[in-house]
Amino acid sequence: MKRFFLAVIIISFSVFSSANAAVMKNTKPLVELPYTKADQISSVLLTPISIIITGTTESPSSSWINGALAGVSDGFIASYSSLGAPLWNIRLGSNANEIATSAAIDLDGSIWITGATSASVTPNPTAIPPKALNPDNVILDPTAAVSTPLNRIKIWQISSSGNLLNSFEYIGENIINPKKLLVTDSNLIILGSIYDKSSVAGFYLSVSKSGVFTPIIKFGSKSTQINSAISNKDGSITAVGSSGELLLKVKPLSKVDAVTFKISSAGVLQQVARATLKTTSRSWSSIDAGLLQGGRVTYSNKTEAAITKFSALGKPVWNVRYSAKSSALVANGSNSWATYISSGAIKGVPAWKPKTPAPVLIEFGKKGEVISSHTLSAPAVAIAANNEIGTVVITDSGVAFGLVVVN
Repeated sequence: MKRFFLAVIIISFSVFSSANAAVMKNTKPLVELPYTKADQISSVLLTPISIIITGTTESPSSSWINGALAGVSDGFIASYSSLGAPLWNIRLGSNANEIATSAAIDLDGSIWITGATSASVTPNPTAIPPKALNPDNVILDPTAAVSTPLNRIKIWQISSSGNLLNSFEYIGENIINPKKLLVTDSNLIILGSIYDKSSVAGFYLSVSKSGVFTPIIKFGSKSTQINSAISNKDGSITAVGSSGELLLKVKPLSKVDAVTFKISSAGVLQQVARATLKTTSRSWSSIDAGLLQGGRVTYSNKTEAAITKFSALGKPVWNVRYSAKSSALVANGSNSWATYISSGAIKGVPAWKPKTPAPVLIEFGKKGEVISSHTLSAPAVAIAANNEIGTVVITDSGVAFGLVVVN
């Protein structure tokens, strides 16, 4: 009799588990945006009725970005309806080379974009000596302009209807990569990384909405990077990235640790939390509201995507790691979302056994359990979520961007 009841319990548990297991669903883009060169989308923003993407194009022309390429690369911004219909776009280009890396929406509905740009320099032509022989009267070609490294931070302000309102520029000494733009009531805050030969440091830069910059503040000096950030209700900032050096008297615990910074509204580094595993290199690449963070763990023989939900700095509520070929990007909506290139099993999706690595989108519940799972046609490069549209993922196949919406 005991064996009978035990068998019934096992069967019932198996049926319950199967019924609650997530099934991998296929997704298709609402629209595909083709390109011919090394184009990139770096940011996606959502309003209640539209999807706004920003990035960089090197394609000479485009069917979905107005105008022709001005430099080697141009920044751009484009807006689409929740159904994928084009609304407006604007090319952020000049004779210099530009990249657009992050964007944020202000309270008035305007969109602020940051990126980096070079200076276009025309060398002085070598004068022909007055006594030089030139029997054929050959006309020398004008000296071609050359570009400096991307050592300038560029800021654009775009209206909600797609018109350029303002642009500002900060000139730095070294190559600079602004990774995240945050908007406050009166200022813009830019965070990212500065490169100097073989070293890299994180940075904080504040600028007024009229274009007045404060002095740049650096974090670390050898191997510290900032990849993303969010604003907190108290005006402070939570930023994420990686570091292999001493910060606030806290030593690295592995080759490179994933680090989370708390930074005051004035740019003062107040707290550093390190996530580490011995003999690994870790990095946070993404953070969203509610302290949902995504990143990667690199071992000597494998890579894992890491997703963690925190209640406070350094205090995880839940965390998961999956066999992967990429870092995890995250977005927080009514639930938590993450996307990465999966190369192994996913707990909660028992039927998922990929023969080759494949991009996926996973929805998590309040305790980190898998609620839904989706395959993507190409790897994701940006993700965002809101209550009105749902979860939006921008994919990149190498020849076209895809706009995917999951409600």
